[in-house]
Amino acid sequence: ECFMNDVDVKGRMDRQQFEDLTVDLFERLKTLLQSLLHEAQFTVEEIDAVEIVGAATRMPRSKTIIEEVFNKVPSTTLNSDDTCARGCALQCAILSPAFKVRDFTISDVTNAGIKLNWYDPNGKIGGEMEVFCPNHVFPFSKMLTFYRKEKLILEASYSTPLPHTQNIIGRFEVGPIKPTEDGSSVKVKVKVNVDINGCFHVESAHTVTKIQVPVEEEK
Repeated sequence: ECFMNDVDVKGRMDRQQFEDLTVDLFERLKTLLQSLLHEAQFTVEEIDAVEIVGAATRMPRSKTIIEEVFNKVPSTTLNSDDTCARGCALQCAILSPAFKVRDFTISDVTNAGIKLNWYDPNGKIGGEMEVFCPNHVFPFSKMLTFYRKEKLILEASYSTPLPHTQNIIGRFEVGPIKPTEDGSSVKVKVKVNVDINGCFHVESAHTVTKIQVPVEEEK
């Protein structure tokens, strides 16, 4: 209604025309579902039921593709609002010490991998490593070891392609760091984690120094 200059615009399209125009999008949906099965390391036989929660997933062609991939007729007993509300209520009850609920195992995973690049104070890159691979369970922590003589600069970013242009998560500085008395590098331990909300952090950092203490021999 009132599409332009207060003029109403109407048009008709049957289902076959619509599906012909969107065939590439439906193929992307099929590829996505097959990729989901592969990444989750599940077989079709291990899945008891498939529930779709509204919007475009309930279109006849979408339902047909879901049935073809999972070999099961998808259920439509919930809508998206109810699904979110029930999931949040269940998770709150699990986390709360005041409620007793049945044992459920819920594993959150990262959608994309996270890598670290490290630099010296002059901006020269020193190396790169993937600290959390795609679909890594969180919350989770890792302790990383570096050998440095000066300040350490870490840059966290996503290691897998994302549908937006900003892949940088953040930059972190660890310092000051001084070499040992003989001029060699100091061992630096850096703890990184993905918290319960799926957010990446550099949690802590400390240096490790060896000290030799002379021991007197017993006479």
